Formats: sequence, C-alpha cells, structure tokens
Amino acid sequence: MVEKRVPRRRITWEKLGERTWLMLQRLNDCILLDEDDLCALVWPEAVSRQARAERLSHWHAEQYIQPIAAPGGRCYQLGRSGARLLREAGFPRIAPVRPVAERVRPGLLLANRFGVSLYEDIRSDLGVSGMGWVIRPFSGSDARGDGLAAIGYDLDGLPASRARPDAYTPEYLGADYTPAVGLGVMRLVVEIDSGSEDARQLVQRARNWRARWDQTVWPPATHTVFVWITDKGFARLEAIWSAWTQHALLPAFFTTIETLSLGTGRRWHPWNPRRHLPDGRSVWVWHDMYGRPRSLRPWDLDEATLRFERPVPVQARSLGESVESQGRMSSE
Repeated sequence: MVEKRVPRRRITWEKLGERTWLMLQRLNDCILLDEDDLCALVWPEAVSRQARAERLSHWHAEQYIQPIAAPGGRCYQLGRSGARLLREAGFPRIAPVRPVAERVRPGLLLANRFGVSLYEDIRSDLGVSGMGWVIRPFSGSDARGDGLAAIGYDLDGLPASRARPDAYTPEYLGADYTPAVGLGVMRLVVEIDSGSEDARQLVQRARNWRARWDQTVWPPATHTVFVWITDKGFARLEAIWSAWTQHALLPAFFTTIETLSLGTGRRWHPWNPRRHLPDGRSVWVWHDMYGRPRSLRPWDLDEATLRFERPVPVQARSLGESVESQGRMSSE
C-alpha cells in the first residue's frame, strides 16, 4: 500500500516568529548580505555559532533565503518563499530573488558593510532614536545613491526614546516622514565608488544630483548629506571631489576605505570621526567640500551649525589643498 503524501502546510507571515520577520525585512532592505553582516542585523545580542548555523540552515531549507557564493565567504539573498511572504504581507518593494550579477556584488557588499557598521555604532548611542537602511543598486549616472540611511536623533543630544530596543526604524526612510518634536532626521545618501566611472560620467552624476536636489521638497527637521567612499585611493577621491564641487555643490563628506578602516578591523565604525594611530598621530575620517574635518554624529565638532549652512563655491584647487589649509588654520 502506497502512503498518501500529506501536502505541506502553507506558511503565512503571521505564523512566523519575530526573528524570522526581522531577517526577511533586513534582507529585503539590503538585497545581498554576507553572512556576518546578516547575523549582526538579525542577532544584535550575542549568539552561539551553532545556534546561528542551525537557524540559517532552517531558513535555507524553507527557501526564505538562498546562499550566494562570494570570494570572501558565503552571502545571502531572499529565497522564493521569503519573497512570497513579504509580498503577501504587503511590503511595497521586494528585493530580487534572481542572483545579482557578479559584477555588482562587490559594490552591494561594500555599501552594506557601511550600513551595518553604522547601525552597530548608533545602536549604543543613547541620543539616537533609530535608523533605517536600504540598499539602492547601481544605476549608471542616474541620481540614486547606492545606499540610503535615515537616522533619528535628539536635537540636543539627550537620550532619545526608541520604539524598538534594536533601533530598527525603516519608517524613517519615507520621503514624507516628519520626526516628532525635539527630534531630527539625518539622511545619508551613500555613494560607493569602485573607479568604474570616468571623469565625464562623474560630472554627469553630479549634475543629475544637482537637478534632483533642486526639484525635491525636504520634510521639516531633516538634513541630507552625501557620503562618498572610494576603494581606489586618494587620487580617485580627488577626481570625485572635483566633479562634485564644480557641478553639484551639495553637502558631502568624502573618505577612502583605507582611511575608514584604519585600526577598526572588519567593522569600520563610521560614527567615530577620528582614528588614533599607534605612533600618536590622529586622522580624521571625514572631510567636507572645504577640507574641514566633519562627523556623522550631529552633536560633534560644529555640526549643529554646519549641517544647515548654505554651500558656497569652493576656492581650493584640490581636496588635498583644502585639507592642508584647514589643518594650518586649526594649528594657528
């Protein structure tokens, strides 16, 4: 006698546990995450490697996630069942299930490393109410960053109330989101540069951002900063700076991955604006269009004033010249 096969029960969003909800939402936000970054978002608290591996294996078996091979280790995208559950739950934007092209994986992973590192930093900052992060795939010269962060913070740096203990607040990313009284929202448009665009394309990207900026109405109590990060060294950063200051002239911070990762290991700690080196020197991570040291923390340095200033034309011939000039002014 042949046993009758019992059809598998169809799982709904409501039947999932909170950890699985969080995992699906985070992977949907980020499109592609390496294993360590995915686990950092899903398990903010300490968890054993065995428990982590068992849960990942279960999610893979249920097709909530799918492993993607990468040179640095295993990565994950949404699986078919995961995408279905998000769609049926009413999420307006669903990340692709088809494996992303190999040529764009490095940029996605770098952007997400920045987003995860930033999230881990702000989670322990009591002045921050929460953070949303979403990845935006490369789109040529179109005015769309690789990633977008929205960080809620107390305007005076006092402890901010949190809707969630883990500070995950994707609602901050909404174009029409208005923060509560006493709070501000900082939007970071993250541009990851791998050196693939020539000077003409950098100029076109800057012009497109200028045009989009002029057409955008920003919600009250928010400010936007463009964050340019390149893995091709300072000479490449100069080319980006030149195109940006001549054709966009919008609030921007500039750095290299080499500078960002000084003394930090795998986690970049972008919330910390300064790196102290073993030889006693210190290096600023972020500089703006005028070569001034800047911080992503809204209460550091002169950020309370500078973040709302109106950009004026840049006089220096290079970013290096601007940084040196600011260094001389600080030492006088």
